[in-house]
Amino acid sequence: MDKSSRYIKMCKEAREIQGGWNHKTGDIFVTKKGEVLFWVPGKYGALEIKGGFGVTRDDKIITLDPYIWLPRYNQLIETIQATSQSHFRDITFLFYSWLRTPYGIDIHHSPKKLFATNEQMWIAYLMESLYHKIWTEMAWVTVEKKEVSLPTD
Repeated sequence: MDKSSRYIKMCKEAREIQGGWNHKTGDIFVTKKGEVLFWVPGKYGALEIKGGFGVTRDDKIITLDPYIWLPRYNQLIETIQATSQSHFRDITFLFYSWLRTPYGIDIHHSPKKLFATNEQMWIAYLMESLYHKIWTEMAWVTVEKKEVSLPTD
């Protein structure tokens, strides 16, 4: 699982993904202190998560701490699959085709050369395929839609 500072930044800036996080036991997240934790109700972090915030109650005081979800690559694939209503086979074929295409403003680099881990490649693919955004090392930037798109059934 990628816990690099680059992947954390990519996830933090992917507001579309963060906004859709429905936490489950075993999800990986980062606290505002930079701790990388697994979501286990009552064990690590707050007792509950609402809208990307850990909610802690102490007497009459409620504390909200921002959490950054670090989706595993299988969760990214599932997100694409659910959003596009495409088969895993089709998504995988398009992903491997996308890996060989130019990425970003430098047409000499493919995603395969720019991203170090499965998670980084799949989040970049998801953001470009679903939201028409590319990673610039600082933020996701909107670009024109590429010809490679997800099929609909």
